[in-house]
Amino acid sequence: MVTCVVEPGAILKILAHASKFPSNSVNGALLGSCDGANVEVVDAIPLCHTTLSLAPALEIGLAQVESYAHISGSVQVVGYYQSDARFGPGDLSPLARKIADKVAERQPRAVVLLLDNKRLELFCKAQADVPFDLFTKDGSKGWKRAPEGKPSVVAAEAEAADGAGAARLQLKGGEWKKLREEFFMMFKQLRHRTLHDFEEHLDDVAKDWLNRGFSGAGKFTLPGNAI
Repeated sequence: MVTCVVEPGAILKILAHASKFPSNSVNGALLGSCDGANVEVVDAIPLCHTTLSLAPALEIGLAQVESYAHISGSVQVVGYYQSDARFGPGDLSPLARKIADKVAERQPRAVVLLLDNKRLELFCKAQADVPFDLFTKDGSKGWKRAPEGKPSVVAAEAEAADGAGAARLQLKGGEWKKLREEFFMMFKQLRHRTLHDFEEHLDDVAKDWLNRGFSGAGKFTLPGNAI
């Protein structure tokens, strides 16, 4: 069973990215570490918001993220995230699976976090616990969605599931309610507008796509501006 534990700061950056471009699909890379069947995500790096294809911008962005992780010496690219523009239950599109496959070529334990806009609405109304779907790759079966539900239910279903496809998503600290409040405060203070993705950086190099000054960023930092 794969357990994916995510830092609240990484989740907030994904939510900020989607909030900044509410009419667009957005994507990015997940940084962290893998230890056996355990995947820890400590940061999210926003990449694109207009075209999510494997275009040069995304290819270069992923290469830069890998370089950044290598220089840091403490993390690696452990996954991919995406939020689709359409409202409703989401699934990994063929393109999303293709990008995720590219990430998984370097890290077989890679995970995908898909922000479900319908569940995000329910999450904001305190009617859903988790607004994300977790996908893990199960060999020849491809990318499989982890069971939905509350953490205790997910854990029970995951343990009852067969094979390596079983997985569960956990927020470090386990306080989704607190994260919801932090998301509301971030949105109210318009802090999501201060987050920049790699695509914006290509238009204006002054915009820090690593978002090292963004409130809620990952717990590690890379000194200086190495990239």
